[in-house]
Amino acid sequence: MFEFPKTGLVDADALAVRLAEPQLVIFDCRYSLQDPQKAATDYQSGHIPGAYKLDMEADLASEVNAHGGRHPIPSPDTFSKRLRECGVNQDSYCVAYDEDGSGAARLWWLLRYFGHERVGILNGGIVDWNARSLPLSVDIPPQRNGNFVARPGSMPTIGVGDLSQVQKYFLMDSRNAVRYRGEQEPIDVKAGHIPGARSFNYQEVFEKPARYLPAESLKRHFAAVRRDQEVVVYCGSGVTACVNLFALSQIGIQGLLYPGSWSDWITYHNNPIAIGEERPQEG
Repeated sequence: MFEFPKTGLVDADALAVRLAEPQLVIFDCRYSLQDPQKAATDYQSGHIPGAYKLDMEADLASEVNAHGGRHPIPSPDTFSKRLRECGVNQDSYCVAYDEDGSGAARLWWLLRYFGHERVGILNGGIVDWNARSLPLSVDIPPQRNGNFVARPGSMPTIGVGDLSQVQKYFLMDSRNAVRYRGEQEPIDVKAGHIPGARSFNYQEVFEKPARYLPAESLKRHFAAVRRDQEVVVYCGSGVTACVNLFALSQIGIQGLLYPGSWSDWITYHNNPIAIGEERPQEG
């Protein structure tokens, strides 16, 4: 049974020589909130050979309701069915990639949440793959019949009710600083952040598109994170927060995801909203 590094970061050259491995399943997780059709077009124009396309809305999230945010966690049955169609078995090694790191990190987190630990992220994504002139394909892989079964609960989450005691947690907002401060909000209907949250833009854990900083640099980036509190990570809808969760895992910190994130928080009209910067917590 082959393995990639325990860190979960897969190098492009290492992946390129393992494409024929029967236990390997590759997923193209590119997406664009501004242009939802772009990901499908990019995939059709060229993808890593054998890669299956997963759609953010249809495959990596469930139907939107009054609460739960813009990208709720998919149901175990729906997620299991889609991954089985891609040939995922209980012993498969799944590798996710995209262009900016967020879709791949979302799949990494979902697979781990649903009990599948053999999953990695292509470091540098399709950008690095293309920079190395590695092969692309336009062929659509066939539907298969895997035996993967999603069993939820293997990654820690937190709900909106528990965040009423926000002082218990080190709360990390993964959106860019402009959205965090409430100066602009291009997606959700209210601007600002959850009171007490600190700004940790997910894009700052990369040295190049979708290529994670080395562990020592990540330690410096997250130096303000308090080790005497549980770390809770959120973003707009629970997608880019997974980038920070993966980056934290590289330095031995397991954070909790608030799946609904900001787009869920603002659906509760009594929830407070903060604008501007937060003072670092004492202690």
